[in-house]
Parts: sequence; structure tokens; C-alpha cells
Amino acid sequence: MTAITAPDAHGTAMRLDADGVAVHAVQWRPSVPVAGRRVLLVHGLGAHTLSWEPIALPLAERLGAEVTAIDLIGFGRTRAPARTATLGTQRRVVAAVLEQLGPALVVGNSMGGSIGIALTATKPELVTALVLVNPAVPHPRPALGDWLRTAWLAPLAVPSLGPRIIASRARRLGAERLVDGSLQASLTRTSELDPDLRRRMIELTAERLDWPEVATAYADAARSLVGYLAWGLHRDLARAAPARPTLLLHGSEDRLVSIDAARHAAHVHPLTFEVLEGIGHAPQLEDPARVLDAVTTWLATRRLDGWDTPAQTTPETT
Repeated sequence: MTAITAPDAHGTAMRLDADGVAVHAVQWRPSVPVAGRRVLLVHGLGAHTLSWEPIALPLAERLGAEVTAIDLIGFGRTRAPARTATLGTQRRVVAAVLEQLGPALVVGNSMGGSIGIALTATKPELVTALVLVNPAVPHPRPALGDWLRTAWLAPLAVPSLGPRIIASRARRLGAERLVDGSLQASLTRTSELDPDLRRRMIELTAERLDWPEVATAYADAARSLVGYLAWGLHRDLARAAPARPTLLLHGSEDRLVSIDAARHAAHVHPLTFEVLEGIGHAPQLEDPARVLDAVTTWLATRRLDGWDTPAQTTPETT
């Protein structure tokens, strides 16, 4: 593990050597740590560590936990052109990160939630508990609106076509329009996002436009996600939810993953379900305080080794 920047308000950036990949990570440490408490944040399709910034330090302080966000292969600043970016590969990298850091509360948004489910089903010893924030889950009886939500992914399932579509779109739109389009799809109130965070998202996207592996990585991840939703996710969630305490948070106004799909998952699996009214696909960006309250309240009802007493906090973080 090698730190590459000094700690600041945005966390400490570092590289983690995991499964042969130099994984870009950002870590936040609480002012009053509790030994053994760790949180791992896993982003969604097309996202990165910046997607967690509004909630990461408050989460660390509230829980007294070391909080680490990672960039998956081909996303953010994790470059591994020789590796595929399928969900299977991403799961192995996340597992290797946790084997290095130690078992953690795993929090995943969208595709990151799907990876968290697969990880917990296969290596529950690495997961203290699982929090799914608007996870990518399939609708049991998709209506027209649900088909339209996923129809844009279909061309990406063609290996020879997907990367070209993605690369062409990126060139046509440019970094600013790519970021703003993603935010508009994910949030209900884009105007409330911190302008400095938006600026840094655009800068990161502009940096990545020159990386030749980016489009292929996105297509690999999207193609494997579609397959996992169709054939594997509910099988794995049926193993993961009984194995580790699981909380599913879902924004009621999510345009990408139907709230009905989340309700179905909560109905058929033994997990705790909470609807975040008025929120879209990325609640950790849109209303981090509400996500923080939901997670800490839920943890208070669990009997987890090392998490059964509240963390001490400074007046600024209570």
C-alpha cells in the first residue's frame, strides 16, 4: 500500500496492489477511531471514488471507522488495460482489497451493489455487513418503462459494437456534457450538487477521454452486468442476505433501477428495506445526510462484533 498524496478534506489517495492490479483508492480516517471498524465503498457503472466524497468523511466520523473508496478496473484512475472489466474480475479485485485491508462493512451503489452481493455470496468472511444503495437488481415483471431503462445497454452487449458506441458518444459530447448527462440521469436535484465536486468530476472525465481502454472497460462491465441481472443476482442474494446483515436503500425517484425491482428483492430475500422518498439513483450524492442516518440507525439494531457500541464523536461530527 503506497500513499501518493497527503491527507486533505478529500481524503488520502493511495494505490492498493490487489489481484495484480494497482487499484486507485481514497481513504478517510476518523478523529476518534474504533479498532477493527472498516467500511469499503464500491461505485456504480461509469462512476468513481468521487461519487462517495459527500458521505465518506461523515461516515468515518459517525462510525469511528476507516472508510476506503476504490476505483474499479477501467473506472476512475484504476488502469489495467490487460484485464477485462467484467463483474467477475471486479469481484475478485474487491475481494483482494478486503483480504489486504481486513473484513469491512461493504457499501455498494448501483453496479457496486451487485458486486457487493456477489462478493458476500462467495466470500462472506470478508464482509461484516452489506449496504446496497440503489443496487442494480432485475424487475420480475418489467413493464415498458423498465425495458426502456435497460434498452440503452443492449448494444453494449455486442463485444465488437459496444466500445465503438461508447467511444463515439464520449467524443461527441465531451467531458462536461458527459458528466452533466450522467448527473441528470442519476439525481433529482442536480443544482444542489457541490459545484467544486462537479468541476473535479469533469476534470477526471476529461483526463480519461485519452485513455484507449476506457470504452472497452465500460462495455465489458455493462455486458456482464446485464448477464448477472438475468441469471445470477437473485441466486447470489439468496445466499448473501442470510449470511450477513443486509440493508437495501432505494430512492423512490430512481430513473435507472425501478423502485418496484427493489421492493421485489426485499420481498423475496431476508433483508432490511428502506425507501428514500424524493431521491434518485445516487442518494450518497443527492442526500448524504439521509443515507448516513439510515445506515447508522440500522447498524445500531444489528449485533455485529466490534460494532455494538456507538463510536465517540467530536462535537463537529455529531
